[in-house]
Amino acid sequence: MLIINHKKKDYYDGVAGTTGIDKTIVYHREVIELEEDKLPKQFRRKSNWRKEDINPLRELSTFKLKKEFHDVCEDYSYFIIGFCGKLYIGWKLYREEIFPYMVDTEITFDSEYMKSILEPKSWYNNLEDNINYIQKFDAIQIFRDLKTPVFVFDNDYSRTQLDTKHYSIRNYNPKFFVNPVLKEYQFYKVFESFQAFQEIQMFLGGVLGSGEKNIVEVADKYKITQHGFDKWSFRKMSENGKRTT
Repeated sequence: MLIINHKKKDYYDGVAGTTGIDKTIVYHREVIELEEDKLPKQFRRKSNWRKEDINPLRELSTFKLKKEFHDVCEDYSYFIIGFCGKLYIGWKLYREEIFPYMVDTEITFDSEYMKSILEPKSWYNNLEDNINYIQKFDAIQIFRDLKTPVFVFDNDYSRTQLDTKHYSIRNYNPKFFVNPVLKEYQFYKVFESFQAFQEIQMFLGGVLGSGEKNIVEVADKYKITQHGFDKWSFRKMSENGKRTT
């Protein structure tokens, strides 16, 4: 696989130098941010606040930390990485450092651990069901529409301050990126470099059918200038991720 990385390196790039470069598979890895109205419809926030209109892909930050775990972190958020046909949940654990002031961020992909430190329910949401929904979500059409093997929805991009006393007014900064730099999200904790490279190469050559004349780019309708729950309820889901009554 030939990676054209537009000056942004990722943790798996060096694998090409050890396996050889297959120039029939080309990955143009330009980081592109999508504005809210350009997001895949599955990730758009609903305008209504009725329970049946809540989007589970956007609601994992609604749970409170259990009091006994406030020494573990003072606040948290999450991100969802779309990688080669599947969705992976990552969590950011925040702590405040005073001298000098900064927000220390730890990243984990251990959702079982997060279930142990978060309250299991919010007023309209169930944590375990929400996590299961995302993990079983059939996202393949999103990859095909965006024509990319990798994307991320980051519910809280680049946090610079904490508000641990007023959880209802958390200053989240949601962002959606196509072709993100995965090392910034420590995705090597999920796939080591060789495996990540191989997964992307197989996805491009297989599912997306990429070649020199069909390289990975964002569809025109999603391209923008670059700068520096649909109706649902937590019903029982079948093994293939489809909801059943």
